[in-house]
Amino acid sequence: MTAPGTGQAPPRPAGRWRTVAYVALLVGTIGAFVTGTQPWWTADATGTTAPVSGTVSSGSLSQALAVVTVAGLLLSLTLAARGRQVLGAVVLLAGAGMVALGVSRPRPAADVVAEALRSVTLAVDWQLTGTGWPWAYAASGLAVAVGGGLLVVLAPRWETRRSRFERGPVAVDLTDATAVWKALDAGVDPTSETAVPSAQEAPPQAPPKRESQG
Repeated sequence: MTAPGTGQAPPRPAGRWRTVAYVALLVGTIGAFVTGTQPWWTADATGTTAPVSGTVSSGSLSQALAVVTVAGLLLSLTLAARGRQVLGAVVLLAGAGMVALGVSRPRPAADVVAEALRSVTLAVDWQLTGTGWPWAYAASGLAVAVGGGLLVVLAPRWETRRSRFERGPVAVDLTDATAVWKALDAGVDPTSETAVPSAQEAPPQAPPKRESQG
């Protein structure tokens, strides 16, 4: 679809990209929390298996990155454009870390595997088998990185939630004591920059007299 008279497609509204960014962050964050707690490895010992979650095998790094993401997501809803850009960069790095962590799929330490097996068997010989959950965690990190990148690039075009509730200029007649008291009662400082003195109406002027011609 093209804009009338230009032959070019109209630009997409900023609000649409804002929705895309926050949906990507929300989906990626939830996905990181869920997939990080799933078994990334399975320890097999004499016919008995014990799962080793991503939280355990990564030393809780998988969950720490998800916490950074959700904190950045919540703070970005209240900050101005520059603050959103800074948080977007932090979230982008966190998402990149999730991707790297999921792809590398760190192997759990031997004592961690032994602790997991101790609850189901007394065997000391075991073998690790990887699962597909680290790839799902990496995909969640990719969604987080996309959302963070959109925050960095497009945040200056978005309206902050705080600016929607900022009080605009309020007209206050400083010569009227009643109006001043009403402004104070409404929480408006008559001497602040948001208080604009009301224009006083000039007294009506009599029409000019016509000189009689005699």
